[in-house]
Amino acid sequence: RERVWLALEGQEPDAVPWIEGIVEDDIASKIAGEPIRVSWDIAPTGRPVMSGAQLAEEQKKVCRAFGKDNLMYNAFAPIYAERMVGPDGRVMVGRGLIDSRDKLPQLVFPDPHDDSYYAPAAEFLAHKGDYAACGSIRLGIGATLYTMGVEAFTYSLMDGDGLAEEILQRYVDWNVVVVQRLQEMGFDYVWAFDDIAADSGPLISPRLYREVVLPRLKEAVQVIDVPWIYHSDGDLNPLLADLVSLGMNALHPLQPDVMDIYAVREAFPGLGLVGNIDMTLMAQGRPEQVTELVRERIQRLAPAGGYMISSSNSITDYLQEANVRAMVEAVRTYRHRPYTG
Repeated sequence: RERVWLALEGQEPDAVPWIEGIVEDDIASKIAGEPIRVSWDIAPTGRPVMSGAQLAEEQKKVCRAFGKDNLMYNAFAPIYAERMVGPDGRVMVGRGLIDSRDKLPQLVFPDPHDDSYYAPAAEFLAHKGDYAACGSIRLGIGATLYTMGVEAFTYSLMDGDGLAEEILQRYVDWNVVVVQRLQEMGFDYVWAFDDIAADSGPLISPRLYREVVLPRLKEAVQVIDVPWIYHSDGDLNPLLADLVSLGMNALHPLQPDVMDIYAVREAFPGLGLVGNIDMTLMAQGRPEQVTELVRERIQRLAPAGGYMISSSNSITDYLQEANVRAMVEAVRTYRHRPYTG
């Protein structure tokens, strides 16, 4: 816990922390040598599909096997979109379901003032041990884009019908209450997952982001009193200065094929950096390449403080087991000062 907290405060802890948003079950089971079952989804009611105690204990198995430092509790608001199952069994988000005002009554959230909603989170915290406990949230724009779909969201903004703004505001208002409750309960930090970009660049023009999205996200973050991380995949460069104005402690995952982590460090020296370990390399490359990438990132970024190892998205089941093992061993070898192994 202290290791993660120090890094989020921009300091150099005893060792570089390793945190992940998701480590999927099959790859976790292979590395741990025992069955791991961690459900990262939530039921349509917005409640976890397993108990808080089960969630914490299964994640602790992953942490012990990997050398990982964080546990993740999902406090996402529900999204309203089709779910598609690919040929490999992976579930993907499809078409947004609330793309017109007549469908707006379908947008129903759990009562954020209901104490029973937080009972699994309290149980999770009671079993977290010495790990850094993270409350995983969406500030609002990512959920809005899923729920409406990018096309309907864009048409709404261009037509000026107010639907996009209303849905975004509803997500923000719900999240404001939830974040305050998670902080009161004792979560160590918050991780906001709000994807707004693809490999080709932002899904929203910089002008619309500044006019419509940014002011509402500032409402969402003004209640955050603990350290927090912002996550979005894709090329964030056109929006980076606006994003950083939200005041996050760190940015994740700095997708390496479209984001230069060293350029971000130079432009925003006070911003913590999380990630940049290339998933494509871990899926298609060789173990020695993974080892070298981890070593190079740690040795160049860790001495200035504020860097945490993480994948460039998550540790998924389609990554090569040998490459994930190489990452585990490289982190173990190089994470301690002076980072020379």
